[in-house]
Amino acid sequence: MVKINDLTAGLRAPAFWAGLTAGLAGSAILYKMFGPPGADGDEDEDSDDSAVCTSGDESEYSGDEDEQDMKMVLVVRNDLKMGKGKAAAQCCHATLAAYKQAKRKNSSWLRTWECNGQPKVTLKCESEDDLHTLLAQARSVGLVSAVIADAGRTQIAPGSKTVLAVGPGPGELVDQITGHLKLY
Repeated sequence: MVKINDLTAGLRAPAFWAGLTAGLAGSAILYKMFGPPGADGDEDEDSDDSAVCTSGDESEYSGDEDEQDMKMVLVVRNDLKMGKGKAAAQCCHATLAAYKQAKRKNSSWLRTWECNGQPKVTLKCESEDDLHTLLAQARSVGLVSAVIADAGRTQIAPGSKTVLAVGPGPGELVDQITGHLKLY
């Protein structure tokens, strides 16, 4: 049986306090390294990584840019007869690929598009040749564009080009390339 005098003597020992301090410091370091984002309190509230914008945001972007018509168009190959879920997944892949490209190539258009609700329109084309023609036209006018090639694990053959993302970019410019296509 442990006596009270033995416990209090242990609490007074320098080795106990050194061990406790080391344990707390180690825990704090591990929590800072692996804890939830922002746990260290150093999170930048004005980070540009946020896709949430309000009309009251104070930023370097003017009101004119916030009102600019920006959009992304997703062109789905109709001849592949993909199921709705498959087409939706391919559109998601195309959106992400175009987003990453826009972040590198035209961040001001991307930010304006983000602040205006990230409008997207899904259209259809009838062949891979049509998709490649649209891709070439989009690139020729400086629009971000990305084509998705399917891995072929489910409904369609590996390497099949499924969806083209055009934009985000000025709506008028995107419409020059895709305005003649029908809704998907």
